[in-house]
Formats: sequence, structure tokens, C-alpha cells
Amino acid sequence: MSTTQLPMIDAHVHLPEPGAEGATWGELATDLGASGLERVVLVQSTPAGAARAALDHAARADAVGAAVVWVDVATPNVTDVLDALGTSALFRGVALAVHAETDNHWLVGDDVVRGLRAVAERGLTLDLEIEPRQLPSVERLAELVPELNMVVAHLGSPFIARSEREPWGVYLLNVAPHRNVSLKLSGLVSLDTHPGHVAHQRLFVDSAVRLFGYERLMFGSDWPTHRSRSGYAEVLATTLAAAGPMTPAQRDQLFFATARDFYRIL
Repeated sequence: MSTTQLPMIDAHVHLPEPGAEGATWGELATDLGASGLERVVLVQSTPAGAARAALDHAARADAVGAAVVWVDVATPNVTDVLDALGTSALFRGVALAVHAETDNHWLVGDDVVRGLRAVAERGLTLDLEIEPRQLPSVERLAELVPELNMVVAHLGSPFIARSEREPWGVYLLNVAPHRNVSLKLSGLVSLDTHPGHVAHQRLFVDSAVRLFGYERLMFGSDWPTHRSRSGYAEVLATTLAAAGPMTPAQRDQLFFATARDFYRIL
């Protein structure tokens, strides 16, 4: 069974790059059509782009089935911000580029946890872009706010290029028992010095599959970031190969069902 026969969702794309040489929604639509994907999840995880503007931009792109945007979760009026964003039909949750924080425990600070409880109370999700050093904080957050469904992008950004599996592997082992945490097989080509080297990436993907199962894994291309390293078709093919061998049901879970259920994509 080929991937083009499966309904698929790309669970991690960003806004198009500005400028004449930048990526466009049209180019993404072409890549999606050629690869058999139907919908994407827009992830806007840094303060550089306004959350409302990102949601409005997403509303004009037919392929976007859900969007998660950056919110200052530590602000005292976080509930007002979340409720205002909730008027968008595409808004599904908050995205945070936590790797930019020097404090490894920023994610479990009192003000941040308070804000993330407000996220969970509204049935919203949390996307996290982190480094391995911050995985213990993900584990702690999962304990503090067990009702918050969260997903860690790029497998937590292990140092694939250096084949450095520890302490990332031990940290991931500790996070895995928390059923409210999922992972994205995304951004792997950007983390590797050999973007098309399936065996190299499989050293890390195997651990994710074994610990989380396909029901807590979802595919993401990290478009358009990957474009400087690999084409869209290569990203998809590499991920498919690194995560396999899979049964048809497992492929469906990885490339469609996990993201559909997590982001409530209709």
C-alpha cells in the first residue's frame, strides 16, 4: 500500500517565508498534492508573528485544518487572550519555542503552569519546541497538569548529527509513561548532517516508536524550514522509511489519525 493511498495530515508547517524568493502557500499545496496529503497544522511558535495575524493567514489557506499559535502564557490576563483567540474556528492550542529559554525549568515556573492550566481548561493543546535538556521539565509538566494534551516537536531535537542519543534517550524514557504527551516526527532532516540517511535517523526514531507507539506519534514536515536541506517528497519518504516497517493501520495512525484526533481536525 503506497502512501498516496492514505489520507494524510502534515502536523507541522509554518507560515510562508516573506519575499520574492520565499516559500508560498501555492508551493506547499503543490507539494501536498504530489505527496497525497490533504491537510496541515499551522504552528506559529515564536512572538515574532502575531497570533491573530497567523490565524487570519491560516484562514485564507484551504489546506490548513488547525492552527496553534504563540501566547504569553505567563501573562496575568492569559484567560482573556485565549478566549479572544478562541473566536477563530482554526485555533486549537498554544505553541511555545521553549528552546529559546536558557532556564531549563522555565516550563514549570509558577506563572507558566498557571497559564497552561488555563489552556487545558479550555480543551486546548500545547505544542513544544524544546531541546533535550528541557525534557525533564516536560515530564514534570505532565505530572502537574495531567489534563493538558501536549506534543513535543522534532522528537525533542536530539543531536542526530552527532549520533548523540544520551541523555535524550533516558529523558524520553521518563516522559513516555505520561499518556498526555505525544511526539512529532518532524524536523529530522534539519537535525541531521545527512538528511536522506534513513539508518542515521532510525537510531532515534526507533526509540520514539518503541516508547510512544504510533498512537502517540504524528508526521510533520517542518515546511518550509526543510527546503534548504531536502525537498518535500524526500522528507516524507525518509520519515516513512525511518518509522517502518509498518502495517497499514500503523501508517494510517502516524500520517493521519494521531494528528486528526489530537487537533480535532474535521
